[in-house]
Amino acid sequence: MHIHWIANTIVPPPISLSGGDRIMVECIRRWSQDHKVTVYGNEGAKQLCDWFELKGIEHVTWPADHLKKYGRLFWWLMQMLKGNRGVEKIKFSPDEKHLIMATSEFHPSCIPAMRLKKRFPDAPLVVGLYFFAPKWFSSQPGPGLMFTAYRPFQQAIYKRCLREAEMILTTVPQDRDTMIADGRSPESVYAVMGGVDLTIPQSVPEPKEKTFDAVFISRLHPQKGPMELMDVWKILMAKKPDARLAMIGSGPLDAQCRAKAEKLGIAQNVEFFGFRDGVEKYKIIKSARVVVYPAVFEVGGMASAEALACGLPGVSFDLPPLRVYYPRGWLKAPPGDFPGMADCIHRLLTDEKLYAETSKEALAAGLEWDWNARARAMWDAIMKSIKAGPC
Repeated sequence: MHIHWIANTIVPPPISLSGGDRIMVECIRRWSQDHKVTVYGNEGAKQLCDWFELKGIEHVTWPADHLKKYGRLFWWLMQMLKGNRGVEKIKFSPDEKHLIMATSEFHPSCIPAMRLKKRFPDAPLVVGLYFFAPKWFSSQPGPGLMFTAYRPFQQAIYKRCLREAEMILTTVPQDRDTMIADGRSPESVYAVMGGVDLTIPQSVPEPKEKTFDAVFISRLHPQKGPMELMDVWKILMAKKPDARLAMIGSGPLDAQCRAKAEKLGIAQNVEFFGFRDGVEKYKIIKSARVVVYPAVFEVGGMASAEALACGLPGVSFDLPPLRVYYPRGWLKAPPGDFPGMADCIHRLLTDEKLYAETSKEALAAGLEWDWNARARAMWDAIMKSIKAGPC
C-alpha cells in the first residue's frame, strides 16, 4: 500500500504538537515498516517528521510558511491553493494500491485530499476529525474565539467528509456516535483515542526523590486550562506552601501563564520547561507525584496517559470525554471548581493509602495505551472500512 498523507497545516515542535500530529507521527512510524509513505504539505510537515526522526518516507513540500506574516487566514488560504495545485501533479502508479490520508479536516489538508480523491476515485480517503468546534453563544467554556468562529466552516467540510470519505478518524466514542447519527455506518468511523510509546517510560529509571508535587503535560492553550491551573495552584499552596508544579508544553498562553504566576506570587513554585519529548520529558514526569490536567473544553487529551504509564495518578475536571479517556486512576472535581481540584491534589499528596490505590489503577490504565496495539487496531479498522466502501 502507498499511503499519501496530506498534512498541510503543521506547526511543528518545539513550537507546538497537537494530538492529531502525534497520531500522524506514531502511525507513520509503524505503518511505514510495511507500506510506502509520502507526506505532502507545508514546511512544517517535513520538520515534524524530521523532529521525530521518521525514516524511510518521502516528502513533497508545498512552501507557504513565508506567508505567515500576512496572518493566519491568508496563510491558510494560500496553503489550500498551493495544496490544490500540488495534488494536480501527483501521479499514482498503477502497480500499487493507494490510500489518501488527510491529517485533519482543516481546509488546507482536507480540500486537497478530496481533490486528489476525485482524480483517483478508486483510492480510499481517510480524514482525521478530532475536534468539534463549540457552538456559537454556548454557555460552556470554549477553546477560544478562533475555534468558535471556525465552527460554520468546519460544519461545511464535515458534511463533505460524511459523503466522500471511506473512513473518518475521531477521538472519543461520543463523537463517533454523533457521526453515526449523522448517517455514517459504524465501521466507517473509528475512535483513535491515542497511545503511549511504552518503551520510553520503561527505559527511564525512577528518581531517588520526587522533585515536583504535580506535572502538567499539554499545549499552553485556552482549551487545556493552564491559566486556570495557576489559580488552582495558588489555592493548593494555602494548604501546602512548598507545593511545586512542573509545566511541560508550549503554546500561545506561555507568556500569560508566566505573568499570572508572577502576579499570584507562585512563580517560585512553578517551573516552565517548554516543549519536551522522549526521555527528557519522562525524566520530568517521573520526578512528579501527580499529573494534573485542568482542561476546560476537551475531547480527550492523550498526553496525560504518558504520566499514567509511569504510575502517576491524575486530577482533572469531570468533563464527559475525560470519563471515557480516564475512567481509572483519577480524581475529578466539578468543572470550574478550583478549590475542588486543589483539594483532589492535596488528598493524593497527603493520603498515602489513597495515593497507592490510585497510582496502581493509573499504571494499569496507562499500560493499555500501547501505541503498537493502538496503531495496529487503527490500521485494521481502516482496512475494514475500505472493504465496506463509503458509508
